[in-house]
Amino acid sequence: MKIKHLALNYESLLESTVTVSGWVLSSRLQKELTFIKLNDGSNSMGVQLIVMNSLVDSNIMTGTSLSATGKLVRSPAKEQLFEIMVDTLELFGLVNETYPLSKGKLTLEYLRQFAHLRTRTSSFGSIFRIKSAISNATHKFFEMKGFLHINPNIVTVNECEGGAGVFQITEYDMSDYSVLPTIDKTTLHNWDKDHFGKPAYLTVSSQLQLEALACSLGSVYTTNKSFRSEHSTTNKHLSEFEHLEIEDIFIDVYDLMQIGEDYIKYVGNYLLENNMDDINNLGKFVSKGLLERINTIVCATFHRVKYNDAIEILKNATTLTKLVVYGEDLCSEFENYLTDHFNGPVFVSHWPLNIKSFYMKKSPSQGLCENFDLLMPYKVGELIGGSIREDNYINILETMKLKGVSTDPLSFYLDLRKYGTVPHGGFGLGLDRMCMMFTGIENIKDVVAFPVYFKNCDY
Repeated sequence: MKIKHLALNYESLLESTVTVSGWVLSSRLQKELTFIKLNDGSNSMGVQLIVMNSLVDSNIMTGTSLSATGKLVRSPAKEQLFEIMVDTLELFGLVNETYPLSKGKLTLEYLRQFAHLRTRTSSFGSIFRIKSAISNATHKFFEMKGFLHINPNIVTVNECEGGAGVFQITEYDMSDYSVLPTIDKTTLHNWDKDHFGKPAYLTVSSQLQLEALACSLGSVYTTNKSFRSEHSTTNKHLSEFEHLEIEDIFIDVYDLMQIGEDYIKYVGNYLLENNMDDINNLGKFVSKGLLERINTIVCATFHRVKYNDAIEILKNATTLTKLVVYGEDLCSEFENYLTDHFNGPVFVSHWPLNIKSFYMKKSPSQGLCENFDLLMPYKVGELIGGSIREDNYINILETMKLKGVSTDPLSFYLDLRKYGTVPHGGFGLGLDRMCMMFTGIENIKDVVAFPVYFKNCDY
């Protein structure tokens, strides 16, 4: 029998002849036998091959691709259930001493140089199988909740958050200014002659379009890519990331917080049910205590505190190194302190409107808005940001004027407030950051297949 994927229950195939294919994870040459650990990326364990040295001409190196046919037997070793006594071996792709993964223990930083090869390692295989499971769980959860999955456009004329950190796009080769269309032979680019006839950008968020969809279709969500031109090299920031965003109607801010809590716990439980081999694999060497972390998250109480009260808690703290100022955002030190203080996740809600976006609904409390940030422990910090959207036409016009937001490119958005407006709201979550949380990986560049970030776009 030809085994397509090594992630298989072999019990029913014991003592039968099977054919397996994959890449060599490790190879141990002994006097008469070679022990090969083979994997095809479908699980963390792979399978051990027992090969007579007479079947091969030379030592089989890590990274070699091959197919092996032989009898599947129960293994006497504790760390594996089965092995294959190989009768025939077919080599496909050989490697030499320059193969970058042929060394001993490799650090995540070293492997970051070889994003095209690193998924062959056991650790990165587990990371991306868990990431795939997070995606599966996300779709299952929102389907169960009655949400429609719709991915709006990522090329947009809207700057959403006010123009900071957006990528502008053009069809022209910007490396040769002599061929660029200009206005009256000046240095001003003539957008009328560009592809869209106007400036366009890669989206920083699909929220505005999702609101339009929600105001006719009800509950909707997207897993679109979003793009931020942030000049940051921290372990949490990328220029391109996978963005879960939801919008729902006839809800309040407390409903939104509950959806966020239920979603995170659902994903955690899904991983515990479907990815224990990968969780245990990462927990051995890369992310010690990972299983305990996931269990803690799915069993946690998600606390709720208003921004004013959170500031008072921080002002009374004696261990903080930074000054706590009402009306400012929470830095990482403050976020970590709050999750330690509450001993778990915490929703911080009802922030001052003057430090939040124009679309957030005014709260009955003077100067506040109906929003929240979800702070997670393990130094994850902010994982979800959400709000009820301002649905009153007069109110949103006033806020846009105060914040200097132009109404011209947002006429469609204002129409939603003029014609059949409804209470609605939503939140956004970086799926790459969620993968960091559920794998214990501390750098976001290690949970994205080909990370694109400040000063780096190699593929």
